[in-house]
Amino acid sequence: MNRIGLLRSLTIGLMLGLLVGCGYQLKGQFRLAEGLNPLVWQSQVDADELYQTLRGTFALYGLELQTAPSGTLLRLHRETYSEVSLDETIILTLEVEWSLVNEFDRAVINRRVSRVESRLTEDDDDVREQRRQILRNRIALLVLDQLEAVTGEDLLALESGG
Repeated sequence: MNRIGLLRSLTIGLMLGLLVGCGYQLKGQFRLAEGLNPLVWQSQVDADELYQTLRGTFALYGLELQTAPSGTLLRLHRETYSEVSLDETIILTLEVEWSLVNEFDRAVINRRVSRVESRLTEDDDDVREQRRQILRNRIALLVLDQLEAVTGEDLLALESGG
């Protein structure tokens, strides 16, 4: 690398460091309350694929999702896939009902329904499974977006209800 290239790289690195240092947040990054990590998965339905997707996506943003006991619970109440055929298009829908409960068994986020859909133009099992994975990824990002609104004070609240 020549001297100009090295100087350019150092300058860009320094600028990015300053931006991060002053609190700038790159698009697609989430700021999550410290008490959320680690987050415990508790499912009332069989949803292993959704768990694996959430776990992988959350890990990309520094949030650990585990099944071992801890403080804050991410409860899955319902996971529903549906398909509707319209002419030559199939609409796939994934709807997930979930809540967030702190270590004092207080609902920090009451039951919430997150819903995403995707359209298929061909009736193929492999394509359908790929779309279902995309739907699970989108649900993971929607849940992360909701978790970002949770504060440390919310997680420490002792009162029931929400």
